[in-house]
Amino acid sequence: MKPPTVFISHTTRDNRDHDLAQRLSLGLQERGAHVWIAPDSLPSGKEWKEALVAGVMEECTHFLVILSAASVRSKWVLNEIQLARRRYGKEPKFRIMPLPTGTLGTFQNHDFLAKFQSVPFRQDFHAQLDAVAEATQLRLSVPANVRAMVAEKIRDFVGREYVFDAFASFLNKNANGYFIIEGDPGVGKSAILAKMVERRGCIAHFNVRVQGMNTAPQYLASVCVQIIARFGLKYTTLPAEATQNGAFLSKLLDEAAAQLGRTEKLIVAVDALDEVDMGAQQGNILFLPSALPDKVYFLLTRRQTPLPFVVIAPQMVFDLMQHRNEGKRDIQTYIRQQTSQRPKLKEWLQAQRVDAEAFVLQLGTLSQDNFMYVRYVLPDIERGAYAGLQISQLPLGLENYYADHWRRMGMTAKPLPRTKIRIVYILAEAKRPVSRRLIARISNSVELPVDELAVQEVLDEWDQFLREQADEGVIKYSIYHTSFQDFLHRQDVVQAAGVTLKGIGSLIADNIWDDLQGGAKDDGK
Repeated sequence: MKPPTVFISHTTRDNRDHDLAQRLSLGLQERGAHVWIAPDSLPSGKEWKEALVAGVMEECTHFLVILSAASVRSKWVLNEIQLARRRYGKEPKFRIMPLPTGTLGTFQNHDFLAKFQSVPFRQDFHAQLDAVAEATQLRLSVPANVRAMVAEKIRDFVGREYVFDAFASFLNKNANGYFIIEGDPGVGKSAILAKMVERRGCIAHFNVRVQGMNTAPQYLASVCVQIIARFGLKYTTLPAEATQNGAFLSKLLDEAAAQLGRTEKLIVAVDALDEVDMGAQQGNILFLPSALPDKVYFLLTRRQTPLPFVVIAPQMVFDLMQHRNEGKRDIQTYIRQQTSQRPKLKEWLQAQRVDAEAFVLQLGTLSQDNFMYVRYVLPDIERGAYAGLQISQLPLGLENYYADHWRRMGMTAKPLPRTKIRIVYILAEAKRPVSRRLIARISNSVELPVDELAVQEVLDEWDQFLREQADEGVIKYSIYHTSFQDFLHRQDVVQAAGVTLKGIGSLIADNIWDDLQGGAKDDGK
């Protein structure tokens, strides 16, 4: 479904109208809509009348008109309403959205606009943006890249209501503060945070070490832009110092908090603090503020590892590992649902002569309450990876699963399959998603010739551990979960694989540098 294109009709005679229109324009664009607004949308050199006619009659799907005592006396606004009326006469699906801001009386085409449900006027801008977004069916107020991450993380999500209840209780009991979800790799911290973003429309940022998205400047830029757009704050660009420390973010939090209504809250969700590259940064990780304005909360996730984080704001650490009974129940629910939905799983159970509920209990125990484990093992069973094995012979826990898959892929054979090993480690060491062509080129730097077909064969063998994404039409790959990268970095695994991580990192950097200097293009073909 294509995002809507909203024409915002307004007058510049009243600064309040103009300010509201500009802020709505930024907010709607941040939520994924296209916006047509004068003068910003006027092409250079094009006459105003021609551009406005095209904007209303051809380019937009929604017509939002800000109605005020000043706008209903504006020749431009009244003509735009007349254009919208003509368009609606030809296309009844064309959406008309009047936004009255006060007592107006009668005006030209008043009878026409009266036929449509008005967008309610709200003194609070955040509430106003929500009302307009709802009218245009823009529900999730997070950037497109974050929406994609959320959709991926919450796929087949189950349970965890005990976490949501604890967070809701924290919000009710504290005027502001930090709610921190802790847990082992793979237990679902990111999925829980993503589900919270979906439910509450939080400002959100995901740190992903395996994709090189894990620095303070990246986080600050992402969160600051989202807050500016969400609340319509009057910044057209980020100041240079915005990504150097936390001062500008703190300023934005104060400005945003001042706009919140009596029952509203601003929640900033930040995933995987343990994956952040601290570099030479001093003080709190990601420059997280030690104090917060009222109605402002941070929802954080991290592994159980010490991090530089000292605050005076209220905080609560929710340790998922202390809720094993609830986690076990949710794992069983997930396995039960997947078993009922996957025909090949049912066939495997029939061959095993195992009751479905017994399988749920046994696999739940083997998973050690780890969602990442079952998300890997269930597809493996469907693919026939465990044909002829009893359930009790499946690997115990996530680390053993990785080791078992490493062995099954022939990575411990004699002689060592060095090309295959090197390709996997190139993926593990890359600081950004890489294409098949770049992987082949790096492999060729030190080994016998490796073509892209050989690379693709390895990618297919390891596909469940990889994330694919399109970048300007090129498919690029990265490790899906940091826990697999951690397994590859285990000293015994590194030694057995006979690789030199530092050497691989240098080769990747050299090839990327060559690209920047105009070397062979990484087009992924």
